[in-house]
Amino acid sequence: MAVAASVQSGKRQAIQYLRPTLSRNELKSVLESLVMEEVTFGQGVVNFERAFARTFDFQHAAAVDSYTSAFHLALLAAEVGKDDEIVVPVSAPLSLIDAANYTGARIVLVDLAKDALHAENEAIMAAVTERTKVIFLPYTFGAFKDFRPIYEQLDAAGLRKNKEQRVRVIEDISHVVGHDFAGRQPGSDADIAIAGLNEDHLMTIGKGAVVLTDSHNTYAVLKDLRVQGGNRPYRVRFDYAITDYQAAMGLEQLGNLSAMIERRRRMGVLYNEAIQNSRLRSFFAAPEFDVCGGFPVVGETDIEHMQRYFSSLQIETRRIFPNGPLHHIMGLNPLDYPNAERLFQRGVVLPLYPMLNKAAVEKITAAIRGFY
Repeated sequence: MAVAASVQSGKRQAIQYLRPTLSRNELKSVLESLVMEEVTFGQGVVNFERAFARTFDFQHAAAVDSYTSAFHLALLAAEVGKDDEIVVPVSAPLSLIDAANYTGARIVLVDLAKDALHAENEAIMAAVTERTKVIFLPYTFGAFKDFRPIYEQLDAAGLRKNKEQRVRVIEDISHVVGHDFAGRQPGSDADIAIAGLNEDHLMTIGKGAVVLTDSHNTYAVLKDLRVQGGNRPYRVRFDYAITDYQAAMGLEQLGNLSAMIERRRRMGVLYNEAIQNSRLRSFFAAPEFDVCGGFPVVGETDIEHMQRYFSSLQIETRRIFPNGPLHHIMGLNPLDYPNAERLFQRGVVLPLYPMLNKAAVEKITAAIRGFY
């Protein structure tokens, strides 16, 4: 298997920003599935979903073909409709905004806390109104955040416990799935959890996601809407199912997840140690819980200098919020989101993924320490 940093024909190659963690076993499982002509939605997907739910202690799992599909079905299952409000931190993925637009819902955007990758719990709760239908909680870049105070406040206000359950919570666990927090699985308190399966998530099948829930009613909606046709009364449904060969890849990834997480966390520790003697800053604050789905760093100088510096060392980087922060995308005033704006203007994400070899990790940590 090729490494992320090597020397070929005397020419240095850049350390790629991202490479999916795939082994020969994943490729073998896909090939075996294709040989068996398992190229549609079938028993292989069902087996994957059962294993996924069982592994992460959920009652139900529904695998779908894209990250956006997962958010769309989750919002429909939460009965989100036109002009309902969804409270969303600026660090949320663009896929959620697209899904909200499919339903006609209104996004209520919350700035991040200062020097943090998450919004303050208090700021999220302050954004809740009579029209709020969903609160969205992401573990941005795999950084830990204790969301229990939000659940406690919602329960105390009677917004989740009563029959109507007026406010539902969706957690995005794409960068923390499989890593428990002091015995608690991420997303275990949520009404719905979403684990993305894109190349920049902890697990990947190329493109896709799994929607997780303990609610039988929610699962019934997810299961009904993700596949078109069948011997059922007609309603608008969606062609969102994955295939058996994708599920075969997912099962292999599931078996390797613990090792992949441990590898990420070890690299995160090395990066954090390097940054202590650097002019850069990291907002990871809980090393016992942080997974490091990526490694964002923030400087005090302009971002162009940081990008040129790492590029000169053959280290690819990506801007935090590569599509632009959500307040830009939504045409909102940057002055209302100063903390997210600062991240965007002064932060980049360094390569951190299991396929990096020792030499690449050492090169990146040396670059962190040497930043001027």
